[in-house]
Parts: sequence; C-alpha cells; structure tokens
Amino acid sequence: MKRFFSSIKVRLLKPKWRHGSLGTLLMLLVIGIAVLINVAVQSAEDTYGFSRDMSFNHYATTGETTEAAMAQLENDVELYLLYQNGEENSQLMEVLQRYGVLSDRVKVLPTDINRNPGILTRFSNDPDAPLEADTVVVNCPATSRFRVLNYGDFYTQGYDMELGDFVLEGLNYEKKLTEAILYTTQDTVPVVGFLQGHGEYTLEDFAALEEVLTLHQYEARQVNLLGGDTLEGIHVLLLACPVKDLDDTEIEQIKAFAQEGGNLFVVRDYTDPVSKMPNYLALLRSYGIVPLEGVAVAGAEDTGSYYGETLYLLPYMQEIDLTLPLLASGMDVLMMPAACAFEEPAQPGTGDLTLSVGAVLKTGPNAYLRDTTDGLNTIEKQPGDRTGELTLALYAHRMHANGNVSRMFAIGNSAMLMDSYIYQRTFGEQFVMAVMGELMPEDTISLDIAASAAFRPALKAGSQHLGVGLLIAMPLLCLAAALFVLLPRRNR
Repeated sequence: MKRFFSSIKVRLLKPKWRHGSLGTLLMLLVIGIAVLINVAVQSAEDTYGFSRDMSFNHYATTGETTEAAMAQLENDVELYLLYQNGEENSQLMEVLQRYGVLSDRVKVLPTDINRNPGILTRFSNDPDAPLEADTVVVNCPATSRFRVLNYGDFYTQGYDMELGDFVLEGLNYEKKLTEAILYTTQDTVPVVGFLQGHGEYTLEDFAALEEVLTLHQYEARQVNLLGGDTLEGIHVLLLACPVKDLDDTEIEQIKAFAQEGGNLFVVRDYTDPVSKMPNYLALLRSYGIVPLEGVAVAGAEDTGSYYGETLYLLPYMQEIDLTLPLLASGMDVLMMPAACAFEEPAQPGTGDLTLSVGAVLKTGPNAYLRDTTDGLNTIEKQPGDRTGELTLALYAHRMHANGNVSRMFAIGNSAMLMDSYIYQRTFGEQFVMAVMGELMPEDTISLDIAASAAFRPALKAGSQHLGVGLLIAMPLLCLAAALFVLLPRRNR
C-alpha cells in the first residue's frame, strides 16, 4: 500500500501532472464543489426561506398574521404567477415563494402564458377579458374557488395635498395575497343579497361594487322575494333605490330576517319616491332612519366639502367605531355627487333604548337641501331651503327581544358605489369594507396588514454641521500631513 501511494505521488510530481492534467482536475473539482454548494444553498432557501429581506420597504416580508393564517390552512392552494416571453416578475415571484415556504399546502406555479394559453380563460370571469402577464391567480381545487389579482390590486393610492390628486403610495402584496388565500380555502363565504322586484338597481348596475365585494371575499347575488327567493343564507340584504313599495309579505320576511341577526344596507338617491312607499319608509324608520326630500348642495364657502362643483360633495367622516381606522390612516376622502340627506339622529340614551343610531358622513356647515320639485330647475339656494350641516349616511343597530342584534347602514348616494372612477380616485373601496366589517364583523375577512412604501423616501435636509465640518476637516488634514512630511526636511 505504501508503495502504491508512493507511485501516485511520483506521478503527480511529474511536470505534465503538475502543470497540465492536475491543474485541470483541481479546477473541475473546485467548480463542482461550488455548484454543489450553490444548489444546496438554493434548496435550503426554497425550503426554509432563511434569507432576510433587505429591501428598504421589506416588501417580501410576511408578518405574524400571515404566518398564523398559513399554519392553519386545511386545503391546498395553487399560486399561479403568469408571465410572458420569459419576463417573470422577480419581485412578485419572491413574495410568492415566501408563501410556499410558510406552508406545505401552498404551491407556487410560474406559468408562461405563451406555452399555456388555456389558463387565460380558465380563471377568467369574463371570456372577453382574458388574463394578462404579471397576474397572480390564487386557486383552491378543494373548494373550486379562485381569486385573480392583477397589477392594480397590489398598489395603494394616497391623496397628495400639494398636487390635489391621488398618487401611487404603497405595495399591498401581503394583505391581498393572504386575504385571497383565506377566501379561496374557506368552505363558505358571506353573501350580500341585492333585493329585486321594485325597480331597484341590478347587480349589473352595481358591477363596480360587486367587483369590490368579490375582491374582499364576499359573494353577491340578486334576491327576488316576489319571485319565490328566500333570505336563507343571506348575511346582508342590500336595498338599492327601490321606486315601488315592498308588499306586506316582503316586509314580514325582512323583519324575520332582521330578528335572526340579518343586516340591511340601504342606498337611496334624491330622486327616489320614498314618501310614496309607506312600507319601505316604515322599515327605515324602525331603525331611526328618516329620509329628507331634496338634493344636498355644499355651501360655496365650505371649500373643503366639495370637488369643483358644489353638487360633488366631499363628506366629512364622523368619529365613530366604523370610521376611526380610516381617519387614523388618512383614508377619509370620499365623493358623493348629487347626494341626499337624512334627519339628524336622536341623541344617544333618548327614545328607544334598544336602538342606537349614529351619523357616519356629514356635509360642511353651510350646505343646504335644494327642493327639486319646485320647478325652478336650479341648484342655487332659495328661500325656505333647509340650511346647515346635513347627515349623508347613518349606521344603526337594534337589539331584538330574542337577544339578536341586527344592523342597518343607510347612505344617500348610489353613484359613489356604482362608479368605478370614483373608486379609483377616492377611498370608496376602503369605506365599503369598513361598512361591511361593521355590518357583519364575525364573517368579514379583512386583515389588518399595512401596505409597504412603494418608493424610497426622499432624502431630507437635516443638520448641516457635520457636512460643513467634513468639508473643513479634509483640507486641514491634508495640510497637517504635508507639514508632518515637509517640516523635518526644511534644513536639508
């Protein structure tokens, strides 16, 4: 054996080995080791996700809420990241891989839409609007429920007071993805029923609102009690501007629904003939909701209460439980074009002790109600018009004799719920979700996950003393170094 190793040593010391084959062998060995280390590190990262998110906004970092939700998943989830021409969104991919690390039930599937075009229509609710690249599809095979998240869903807007416009502000990856996963994996979702049969707006008219509800884990469906439908399985009944009265049978069904803890979402416009619908008006009054005739117009001097024209109201949110999170986050800008108003609710502790009513939205102090039935065809203030702060939305909850609590939210404007442009330019989506959270807090999936900043904060001027000191110190240090070298040589 000793002789064998000695012969190997002699051969390796020969020049052809030392300078040729041996060098090549060692180089290949080093490359092989490097490749193995790289594969091992990548495998460990894919499995355990140990690398830290060093981005300035920590966009790929998941918090305790998401980690807890992923740990409790009972159904498998597929996360499809659609891309095209090899241009995969690396930022989105990094975020999705974090979810794959958090739970074995989450499978990340990057999908090239050129090689798999069928996926564009498989997960599209609208065949005429196929999916695009940089879209994430969250799919749960067990429930056959999916959610499509596109580019715009991952960004939040903020209102820039200096520009007087909405600007891109934050990244919402974690909140949207986690809520979508919870929505697709749960066995049932809360249902919002749109009452039909009385000339109300249809679900098609409320396409923008339906999109918001669907995006936030609600199901929307039309309900026609006159046509034989029931309120079973409905969590919130939405009454959107009926123009014909509800009959006695319908009223009894809605009352029974409320006594079992059902909730009501009322939308009205100034053109609605509420006074000619006694049953419907009695239902509203039973919750302390009293509609007023006329269209609300902002006072011209209340410059912060309207947008451009005095009919385009920018209401003020009142400080109640429903609105406090929005006010704290600065998401209090809404728009209500051609709105109507309600009677100011009674003070708490007075009247019916089983009923509590509070104002949610109000105008500025110099608004007025313009009576559109006087034939003057003008929105200019006229003698006799009701003037002052007007209530534009109310929230009420009633304790029934059986101990159940039912709630009603009433708002005097349909446009802010129907117009997609208003959703894009205001915080209407966040407001709707706050309302739904109050109407059915036990069934709402809305996670308190803050968006991360979309852009690196600009540098700000601070103390200038350090900078000035460095500017002075640098030449002084150079001078000191020169003197240190030159002074000993002056007599040479």
